Amino acid sequence: MSAAQDADAAKEDDAPALRKLFVAGIAIGALVALTLPTTTQERRRLTPDPQLNGCFEGAGWNSATRVDRLAALQEVNPDIPASIQTGPTRAWVLGRGSWESYSSDEVIPSACEEIDVVVAHSGADRCLLLSGAASSAVPHHVTRWERHPSSPTGWSVVSRIRESRQRMPGEGTRKRARTLAARLYSRLDDVFASLEPLLKKAAVHTHPAYKATMGSNTKGAVLIMCVNWGNLDLLMNFLRSACDKQIDIQNLIVFAADPKVEKALKAIGVLVFSHDALGSFTAGAARSYGDHTFVEMMWLKLTCVYLVNALGYDLLFQDADLYWWREPWSFFATRPDIDTFWMDDGARTSRFAPLYPNTGYYLIRHNPRTALLCETLVGMYDVVLAWQSHQAVVSQVLGEFHALHALTVKILDKIEFPSGKQFHHNRALFEKIKRKEFEPYCFHMCWTAGKADKLKFLKQDGLWYLEESCALKNLDADDAASVRRCGLGPATCAFVGGN
Repeated sequence: MSAAQDADAAKEDDAPALRKLFVAGIAIGALVALTLPTTTQERRRLTPDPQLNGCFEGAGWNSATRVDRLAALQEVNPDIPASIQTGPTRAWVLGRGSWESYSSDEVIPSACEEIDVVVAHSGADRCLLLSGAASSAVPHHVTRWERHPSSPTGWSVVSRIRESRQRMPGEGTRKRARTLAARLYSRLDDVFASLEPLLKKAAVHTHPAYKATMGSNTKGAVLIMCVNWGNLDLLMNFLRSACDKQIDIQNLIVFAADPKVEKALKAIGVLVFSHDALGSFTAGAARSYGDHTFVEMMWLKLTCVYLVNALGYDLLFQDADLYWWREPWSFFATRPDIDTFWMDDGARTSRFAPLYPNTGYYLIRHNPRTALLCETLVGMYDVVLAWQSHQAVVSQVLGEFHALHALTVKILDKIEFPSGKQFHHNRALFEKIKRKEFEPYCFHMCWTAGKADKLKFLKQDGLWYLEESCALKNLDADDAASVRRCGLGPATCAFVGGN
């Protein structure tokens, strides 16, 4: 056989192996072809697009990627519930530098050591002007501008709160607030001296789990309420609920708005504080949300929180229309890093944006940030009067302090801490509660037109303890025996403190 023939024979012998190798190559190529689009898509999602980067780079960034909007917001701040952060499914993250190491497991690129969060409405007629800056002192505010033909520039700055008119206090309102503030501050030392002994007495009963997490400069943790005669029955119903569940509320102090309710509360063994420097208040219950009595009591709500915080105590403030199933102190103890906890009001209007807190149930720890918050709010009573709402003003200030002073805010879970919004719009939850299949920590009977509705709804759901003979119309503060019969003195409930 010639050399040429030998070579041809060798080729024929290698043909099957070559064919197998070729087929294997085709198979591998097909597999790569099937997986490549996914890898390429993933890579395209994670690695900034050069064209896109060119656009952003001129504005101060050279990297950009789209992320899951809700996941990113929740990673940055999980203390604001997802139900508040509704919106589109995706969001942009912009940055500088190389993001080559960014993986799909990261919600936010690890290259981001700081992230500035901007949440803006993406309506059809609204745009977002996003600008980088050389100064590290930003960001400040997201300001709102609308086209305005009468403005020299064609644009006019507008409030972030969508109201038909901006509620600025007039001179009469400011004078009323100044008079109350002057009365308080001119006698502040005397008020502090009178209140401190009561706080010390109540703070002895600080919950052990909570006490273990208090700051080193905190003297204790107390439960505080403010009430007038017209809401005494609501407060007594709360006491009954706590006693029935054997919850220790001996750290309770009630700020009495009038002599009549002060006398009655002392008769049932509750620690009570009053001082004429706080002002005088109507004894009757508010007839409706925002009426004169309702707004008048807001001054006492502001000052009682300010005084307790200023004296160095952590406090849980609540309105009278609360019902308790479980003590909350152990829950608050799990997050000693949080300055303030607030019940979720349920409203989602600009009036209470951006955090939507309910001012009928909230905890404030004592520290320099909260001290400034509480004193600032006392100085804004004129704005409270103008808005006819303590909650609206707190909502505005809370958002500012969160951004400006790094005040930490947690909005409580709406199922564990339901408000009147849940009562009206989540009846399935309250049916479970009635069947004793679930116990929240507490319930706030807000979202009502007035007190009559509060009583009706509490009775309707079996959350009312007072007998008809203990209805407010049948009580007399001068008849201590009758009040004591309906209340919870130490003789009938060891879980309530006393004077």
